[in-house]
Amino acid sequence: MDKKFKALLLAGGKSKHALKKLTGQEYKALMLIDSLDSRPIIYRVIDGLRKTRYVSQIYVSGPEEVHEKIKSQPLTLLPSGITLMETLQKSISVFKNETYIFLITCDLPLVVSRHLENFLEECLANPGFDIYYAIINKEAYLEKFPQNELRRIYANLVEGSYTGGNIFLINPKVIMDCADIIEQFILFRKHPLKMANILGRRIVIKYLKKYLSIRELEKMVPLYLKGYSGKTIETAPEIALDIDKPVQLEALRTLEKN
Repeated sequence: MDKKFKALLLAGGKSKHALKKLTGQEYKALMLIDSLDSRPIIYRVIDGLRKTRYVSQIYVSGPEEVHEKIKSQPLTLLPSGITLMETLQKSISVFKNETYIFLITCDLPLVVSRHLENFLEECLANPGFDIYYAIINKEAYLEKFPQNELRRIYANLVEGSYTGGNIFLINPKVIMDCADIIEQFILFRKHPLKMANILGRRIVIKYLKKYLSIRELEKMVPLYLKGYSGKTIETAPEIALDIDKPVQLEALRTLEKN
């Protein structure tokens, strides 16, 4: 496995109405987190990527409004689609000759380079998979972020309770060959039971009875993604802390002041 990866920063996500009203920004990438920092949130993620030794080049997929704000940065700018899947499909041809690309969303206010490096180091230590997906243990997340406003949805598995992160290391061929099923997983990524339902009744029953394990889910990946394999990587709570609602933004602003 290569030790340097091109990173694709997904910056086309629109704010929901309530968040847009609070931030005054249509796109989450452009919202301000700290009143003392005049830079949009996307700059925080760009900084983290730039300082990550395993990232060779940064691409940003987003609308013109986002491109205009970051055009002075040493980045490669790509267009975005209306949905996350459309954005991936528009961008993926650029990476068709890459073994892997590093995917990350733009609304991760507390992510720094060590979080990204730790994830990528674990990927490098477990070669041979096509998809590496970040997961975060519930206890670790709550210890770091006990505020009720920053709560997450967890999947209760044999090994414990986990929430999903916002970074992936993925073989671009998976996106090219398995767009339909990936779109379903993206749509239900924050709803564990709905995601289990995609995998069939047996999985739903095992999940509800808390008999479903991470390893069993990993073994199922090739069955649904045309033979491509997957590996979960347990990583830092900051990888899961994204901003979708005004209460989350307000809680984060309070957290940063303390």
